[in-house]
Amino acid sequence: MAKAADQSSPAEPAFVRIGRVLRPHGLQGEIRVETYTARRENFLAFTRIFLASQDETKKKEYWVAKARLSGTALVLALADIDGIDAAELLRNQVIWLDSNDLPRLAPDEFYLHTLMGKEASTDDGIPLGRICAVLDTGAPPVLVLRHNTREFLIPAVAAFISQIGTDAVVFSLPQGLLEINAEP
Repeated sequence: MAKAADQSSPAEPAFVRIGRVLRPHGLQGEIRVETYTARRENFLAFTRIFLASQDETKKKEYWVAKARLSGTALVLALADIDGIDAAELLRNQVIWLDSNDLPRLAPDEFYLHTLMGKEASTDDGIPLGRICAVLDTGAPPVLVLRHNTREFLIPAVAAFISQIGTDAVVFSLPQGLLEINAEP
């Protein structure tokens, strides 16, 4: 598979949703985080994140002073957040990352957000529509594709993706997968 090219404008960064603030952690202003990434340890390398409430488009930049894994939790200490009251104000905010700050990928890897909006078809030429959403089902994530009035749900696994182009994705699907998506 080929890695999709970043089409964002250098003047205005593209943001990727990578998590959500759950609640304060302790009294010193640390926050407990729910990650939306496949590898939560990637958070340990991020030095800058952006937070925004769920209904706002305005994002505020924060510098990560410290990140650590604590059991099954990820805990962040942000610069200028120095107590539980300040951390409480961040509860439920969405965590965003400038796409330029994402870790580099191997040539055969891709980020799911780079598939959004691309036209999809099977390697046999059957149109599947446009990729419009990603459902987090635990493992693996599921891509939602819409074609006219039909909707296809395709697991986002590398074995099913044979080619990623600038505007299109070609899937090599196992027999019967499209039939599972058939209307009742």
